[in-house]
Amino acid sequence: MALFQLPPQIITLQIPLLYLVNVLTLAVGSRRQLLRVSISLSLIVLLVTQSLYREWHAGWGNHYAINCGVWSCVFTYVDWVLLGSPEKEGWYKIQYGKDGKNGDENKHKDNDKVSKKGYEDKPGGAGRTFLSRMWWALRLTTTPRYTGWSNQVKNVYMEVPADYPRLTFVARKTLRALIFYLMKDVIVSYSAGSPYGSWVDIRTIKPFQPFPPSSPFLSRFWYTWIHILLTMTSMEMANSAVGAVSVATHFANPRDCPSLFGKLEDLYSVRSAWSRVWHQQCRRICSSPGTWLTRDVLGLRKGSFASKYVQLFVAFGVSGWVHGAASMLVNRKFDDDGALKCFLGQAAIIMLEDHIIDFGKRMGFRDSIFWRVLGFLWMMSAIGWGIEEWFVKTIARGIWVHNRERDFLGIGPGVVA
Repeated sequence: MALFQLPPQIITLQIPLLYLVNVLTLAVGSRRQLLRVSISLSLIVLLVTQSLYREWHAGWGNHYAINCGVWSCVFTYVDWVLLGSPEKEGWYKIQYGKDGKNGDENKHKDNDKVSKKGYEDKPGGAGRTFLSRMWWALRLTTTPRYTGWSNQVKNVYMEVPADYPRLTFVARKTLRALIFYLMKDVIVSYSAGSPYGSWVDIRTIKPFQPFPPSSPFLSRFWYTWIHILLTMTSMEMANSAVGAVSVATHFANPRDCPSLFGKLEDLYSVRSAWSRVWHQQCRRICSSPGTWLTRDVLGLRKGSFASKYVQLFVAFGVSGWVHGAASMLVNRKFDDDGALKCFLGQAAIIMLEDHIIDFGKRMGFRDSIFWRVLGFLWMMSAIGWGIEEWFVKTIARGIWVHNRERDFLGIGPGVVA
């Protein structure tokens, strides 16, 4: 056993234990910040290193997904504990009236500072005891987008009001989960049946192949978007199922369980695709370090050019680290498979895109169907081209070696173990 290797049971419970450390550390409060950081940060580092010792005969993609979750927990710790955001901003769960309206809607913005100071005593706030703060922290862990909380991330498309009929909502979400399950089955089976994928149980019989250097760009571009769709269908299936169960059991309000992805009509630019349509699960952990850097460290004016783009690059840098460092843990070496380059490249594309759009507006061009269609084609090209290199490297690792699906259409590998 290696020096820092813990028992297999601890390694299996790695992510729940990371959540537990976050919850307990937030519940303790910031009065003894040095002590709580000294203890909790040591535990975080120890738990993260357990990824290096995981022995699990699953596909590379399964290990990768777990380690993305590991780094998400780490940056949640950064936001909650090192930056102290929940206490500085006064996070609390928004309460809905009998008419389904937000109980805070009529409060004036001038009361914002008061609400931050007294957030513990607000309904849905932290409370002042360890147990009440622990319950508050536990509730925060269930929603990375913080839907229905005072700190809800931007651009979440809220589909229904708080008084929406629960039975109707559960039926809709259940049907949606089923549809996305079928879509996921088709896409996963298609990817496993390609030369670049396989099923875990036949990976020695039908081994996957990396893309050859001579493979056409359009082929790599096509499979890149297949992988994007695979990610989307898998995540939305799980999100819809969780939403249906949460509302059915009265653990959540229908308003607080929106779809994970935004409206497709907003796919008219790279910025809009990332900020409005793609899932917002990482938005908070990616944005809070940039906000801290620009306002508390650099003292940049809110909304200024420097503040805007420092935050943009820091956010994509954090996302690149989450995805790239996950590869490092699986690969057990300092090789991020090009993730950081990929995500910082998307930030650079958005910066260029912003200037082109601003120039077009100054030239007198206005929003229209023509520009939306052109923007959609540009978005497809820019994201597909920007992600392709990273995707090709993960294919070479075996990210398309999946657990066997039902394969309803029979398009997956025909080999049986």
